[in-house]
Amino acid sequence: MNREKWEKWRKKYWPPRKDQLLILALLGLLLAVIAVPVQKNDGEASDAAVLPAETEEAREDYESRLESRLEEMLSQVEGIGKVRVMLTFADSGQKQVEKDVSVSENSTQEETVYEDQGSSERTPYVSSETPPQVEGVLVIAEGGDDGDVKADIIEAAQALFGIEAHKIKIMKYGGD
Repeated sequence: MNREKWEKWRKKYWPPRKDQLLILALLGLLLAVIAVPVQKNDGEASDAAVLPAETEEAREDYESRLESRLEEMLSQVEGIGKVRVMLTFADSGQKQVEKDVSVSENSTQEETVYEDQGSSERTPYVSSETPPQVEGVLVIAEGGDDGDVKADIIEAAQALFGIEAHKIKIMKYGGD
């Protein structure tokens, strides 16, 4: 009796159909991916560490230059007139410090890459910098009560800083 059942099962399932072969292949691939060891990161960036971007004075200088440039550009637009701008920032930017990564079978070691300044002073090598992100814009303009002027200012701020319209406030300039 067992022999008959075996023959029936073998005829039904052997040779395997294409869909069964595909399922077996995918199962084998899944097992291979699970079996591959994963490198632990321990909460550190693998190729770069993050440092505060700049000193407070340099950040404030960047922010005031950005405000001045926006004021200058907006004052050139017809209908806006005299203008004052205030920007708020979400962060102070970041610098990415380059790291050398050595990987062996059992461990991973990271070492900061330093620049030699000629003296005994060494500074970390900065591979990239991210400027502070603008979070809000306040514009006070003589033409701030005109709907078309408001729309132009909002579109300009959105194009320059990539922020939503509700984070841009336009007000009428009241004078000196």
